Amino acid sequence: MPELTAGQRDFVEAHPNTRQGLLEELDISPSRVRAYRAECREEGYGFEQIDGEWNVVPPEDTAPSEDTEDTDPEWAAIEPEGTPDPSGLTDREKYIARELQTGSSIDELTDDLNTRTSVVTQHLRDLRKQGWRVYQDDTTDTIAIEGEHELRSSEHIGTRTRKANRWWEMQHNGLVRAFRGLDTPTTSLDHTSGDEDWVTHLTDLHAGDEVRDENGNIRYSTKKIPDVVDYITEQSLNLAEKHGSNYDVAHLLWGGDFVTNEGIYSGQFEDLDAWLDEQHDALIDPLVRQLKAFSENFEAVNVVCQVGNHGQHRASGTSKQANADLILYKSIRNTVSHLQEFNVLENVEFQIGQARPYKNFELRGGKLKGHLRHGQHRRPQAETSARQKEWLKTLLEHDFDVSCMGHYHISGRIPWEGPPVICSASPKPPDEFIEEVGGRVEQEYRDIATCFGASDDGITGVFPIDTRKM
Repeated sequence: MPELTAGQRDFVEAHPNTRQGLLEELDISPSRVRAYRAECREEGYGFEQIDGEWNVVPPEDTAPSEDTEDTDPEWAAIEPEGTPDPSGLTDREKYIARELQTGSSIDELTDDLNTRTSVVTQHLRDLRKQGWRVYQDDTTDTIAIEGEHELRSSEHIGTRTRKANRWWEMQHNGLVRAFRGLDTPTTSLDHTSGDEDWVTHLTDLHAGDEVRDENGNIRYSTKKIPDVVDYITEQSLNLAEKHGSNYDVAHLLWGGDFVTNEGIYSGQFEDLDAWLDEQHDALIDPLVRQLKAFSENFEAVNVVCQVGNHGQHRASGTSKQANADLILYKSIRNTVSHLQEFNVLENVEFQIGQARPYKNFELRGGKLKGHLRHGQHRRPQAETSARQKEWLKTLLEHDFDVSCMGHYHISGRIPWEGPPVICSASPKPPDEFIEEVGGRVEQEYRDIATCFGASDDGITGVFPIDTRKM
């Protein structure tokens, strides 16, 4: 029998008893009753209420056998009854249920809620009593929940936006659960003195947007994007060959806003030619083809992913990680993880940024530091003292040797006295947004991505990819 304090022992010995009887017999407060019950549960005691009286089940009667300790926890023995009703959950139960949709552990939930293990396990029991099929997933060493139930509150912003948010939630939960059972795609990023790394920065694909000219002709659409990505892949490899260096690692910088999402700005639905799920599906194949091509042409491929502002979800209750770009990146990462089990794309590594507006990464085996931003938090000019200070602050915080950004759909290098800050344009044709930042110029060819070489001493040449051969 576990050792109990005097107060805990008195509490246990006062059973069976009603709640009011415990209060009167022990002369304690209701909160102390709850605390004693939780403390005793941590020591293995069980409590059950029968006909209004609380009874104690000693530890030896509740402890699982050695054969079932890991796979059949005590809370899992409770048989779910009825159909789960999200509206009947408390706020804490909703939080736990949401976490279980992606898979979690008792320790993680205990830390998140800043509570005791016994409190979390009691919530698991309560969820099962209410019909929620909570189970222990032995393949990922997590606790999970069956079914995809709506657990976040929906804003009244239209049926389509609710469907988009629901799609995101289901996709993200499935991806996170799947990845817990996979290895993170990694490879050796060794470097040889005298060689270079090859970097390709691709950003702001905006799958889902349709752009027409003044005559109504389609200039850009989701259907065209796979060809655009394939073209960028081909031109990058051609430019690497033309640069004529020996390369150790190819870095693919995916800068965000690959999907254009839904309901991001007023009237966006009128500009769409594909919903969120279709935007996502249109990008999978060409980006995997890009990985395959780079994997075959370079010793190692490092994919650095940063989310954009268009991927953000605005529904109430979504986490700060809720970004549609993340779905795309994680889908491809999971695909690569599976393929590596069959010795395919073994030389590909993934680094995915999360909620921060930047992702730092290494070049040349750590001799250089890269800084990838989507760009919405920085201007693509340093023309004023305020802008200079903004970039100087970024440099002091991150100590980068080269930075890449997008968002503004313009191409070039920011003129300032600091390390190179390279802006890459969008394959999407310019619109009124570009005019607002003074970046729209009518010309025959447009830049749509950027490549550059990097030696141990810094970048060796910058090569914009434009549309002249498209």
